[in-house]
Amino acid sequence: MTIIDAKQFEHPFGVSDIQQGDPLIGSTIDLLLHSKIIIAGAKESDVAFMKTMLQISGFTTILSAHSGEGVMDHLRHGIQDELCDVDLVILDRNLTDINAQSLRTIMDRFDEWRLIPIISLTQESQWDHAQALTDLGHGVTTLLYNPLTAESFPPSVMTALAVKKERDKTFQQQQQLKDEVARLKMMEARLQFSVEHDDLTGLSNRRKLEQALDISLIQVRNFGVNGVLLYVDLDRFKVLNDAEGHVVGDSLLVQISNTFRGFFSPQDTLVRIGSDEFAILIDNIDGSQAIKKAEELRFMLDGYSFEHMGNQYHLSASIGVKIISSDSNKLMAGDILAHANQACYTAKKRGRNRVHIYSAEDREMDILRHSVQWAPRIRSALKQEDFLLEFQPIYAVASNDIRHYECLIRMRGEDKIMYYPNDFIPVAEAMGLIQQIDLWVVNHVFDLLRSMPTHLSFTINLSGNIFLDHKLYPLVETKLAQTGVDPARIVFEITETSAISNFEQTKVMVKKLRSLGCRFALDDFGAGFNSYSYLKHFPVDILKIDGGFIIDLESDPVDQLLVKSMIDIAHSLGKKTVAEYVENQSTMDLLKEFGIDYIQGFLVGKPKVKLLDD
Repeated sequence: MTIIDAKQFEHPFGVSDIQQGDPLIGSTIDLLLHSKIIIAGAKESDVAFMKTMLQISGFTTILSAHSGEGVMDHLRHGIQDELCDVDLVILDRNLTDINAQSLRTIMDRFDEWRLIPIISLTQESQWDHAQALTDLGHGVTTLLYNPLTAESFPPSVMTALAVKKERDKTFQQQQQLKDEVARLKMMEARLQFSVEHDDLTGLSNRRKLEQALDISLIQVRNFGVNGVLLYVDLDRFKVLNDAEGHVVGDSLLVQISNTFRGFFSPQDTLVRIGSDEFAILIDNIDGSQAIKKAEELRFMLDGYSFEHMGNQYHLSASIGVKIISSDSNKLMAGDILAHANQACYTAKKRGRNRVHIYSAEDREMDILRHSVQWAPRIRSALKQEDFLLEFQPIYAVASNDIRHYECLIRMRGEDKIMYYPNDFIPVAEAMGLIQQIDLWVVNHVFDLLRSMPTHLSFTINLSGNIFLDHKLYPLVETKLAQTGVDPARIVFEITETSAISNFEQTKVMVKKLRSLGCRFALDDFGAGFNSYSYLKHFPVDILKIDGGFIIDLESDPVDQLLVKSMIDIAHSLGKKTVAEYVENQSTMDLLKEFGIDYIQGFLVGKPKVKLLDD
């Protein structure tokens, strides 16, 4: 190779030349001039000549090699963090241990080297078409022929580096595209999973269950293969959730879910319906096997314990069973799920911690449907003022007259049908409407008392839940102020069962209302086992003896003894007594003999709408 004048290399990549259609800009050229280049040749003088030529042209990072192993060393040392900082290999054919084709073959095996271009220098000075096709076909970027000149060599190097830059850019875009596609596929997979699975436990959700039920029904209809759906409700899970918090409750649900995975087969469909309710769909199982499996599950959960912060919780479960057989031909997936849920509801109503097989004859569902039908009627009655009061007289033994009445609520239905408390009060209590009814009664009784003679007083029946309602006391206080009614004319009545169910809260509210001057009566006294114990601490003025002791009072010596003791104890505590369900004169005479204070029953008078006759 001939040494040439350095002046030939002045500004070989001048801006004016680049602006003539060349997309490269000044910053890009500076970047390319700092690229790492390996020049490899057998003769040191040739390598030095090429290196000098490039340095004069502005290239700053040039490595030399005089063998194939030297080239590989440079390539290996250039790898950092799975990337290679070598941008170009210039390979002279005078190397005997490696050529462009074999080097390209090696470099293509590794992602770090695959994009690095190769310039092949040939010793022949004439074009060899066959050799050119061979080299270019093996990934050689550029072929240069001797003698090298300033007009050809540096621009060719710059072109090869530009090719490398474009390759890197394209590769980066491809990787970004692959990463984006992978991310989108992952998002799609997660979305698909979330559509069919519960976020907390990873079990299938109701959507997936309905799809699986559709398949089970097809198998039943076409192949006569039976299946079963188990509906599982953890008993009193709310106690743990309220006592320890939702995080602890969630932890238990995850543990239970993992227990289900170990208990059931991978072919079974495990589902979290919501909260503490689960469902398990098992195909290819007959009725007896299904019941046995359900009992085994119930037994396992009955022995399950959960500990948190030193507190030990023991679980149980109510399990509803719906057999999917030929009888289910006309049913849809939603019907199967509803039947299993209804069976679980029946299991809970019959005492919990039990297995119940669905039956259309289950009485519990009729009661539930009754409640569902009655709830809107009650709401409508509250809005339309379809409630009314009847008044039953209470006879005072000492004064031999009637000055007190018990207010009994009724509800008008369609076609002037009259409904009694047994028809709607249980529903109102179950549906959370009883407090509204209580407040309606209190409001109307006060308004009625304002227009009544001052010697009359009323008893108002209250549910146990109303004493937990913050609206009761302000309402009574307001109505006393608005109507001017003497508070002694009001007797609030609560059953013993209701009183002791929320004893402390009820006791506080009773004291507050009595502080206003109102009186209290404890109804159904004696029905509970701890009646006398609660009486000692409960601030009431009147005891209404449970009617069960009065009905057979004449003929039952035990009832006589108990009623006599109740009256004596009440009097010793300064409380008045009332006997209900008095229907004949002989019972009334016996009660008078025992010292009863008030008599109530059909003998005295039946409930009536008009308190005072016109």
